[in-house]
Amino acid sequence: MEALSEELLSAWLRLTSVIDNQRLVYGLSFNEAVVCSLLERAGRRGGFLTASALCARTGILKSQMNVILRSLEHKGLISRRQSDRDKRQVELRLLPEGAASYAASHQQAIHLVDRLISSVGEERIRQLIPLLHQVVDTFDTIQQEV
Repeated sequence: MEALSEELLSAWLRLTSVIDNQRLVYGLSFNEAVVCSLLERAGRRGGFLTASALCARTGILKSQMNVILRSLEHKGLISRRQSDRDKRQVELRLLPEGAASYAASHQQAIHLVDRLISSVGEERIRQLIPLLHQVVDTFDTIQQEV
């Protein structure tokens, strides 16, 4: 099993390296794109997210999330506003410029994913998706046990 473990770890590292090297997103760091994605979804529902909610959904540490949010705010892509309901909370929203930047980056990622589907084949990708979800869910469960 050790050889299989090494092979899986190697494949996992290659995949995360490709993603971390920003080959899927342009104009934003990978983590900025993830945050924009979550804020965009919240905005479509007429809502907002807090930094704590973003940390909980992404697993990003609070200190790193603050760096990401400062960068997005500096770029003019998000806004921060103190909550009317709870003055301790800061509401984060994607600004129109942020939505446009995220949409452009997202389109680039979709283009790459479409090429991947064409290369690997639709049926194999359909089989891969539930397996990837199972792997991520299992990994999350293992991480919570540690």
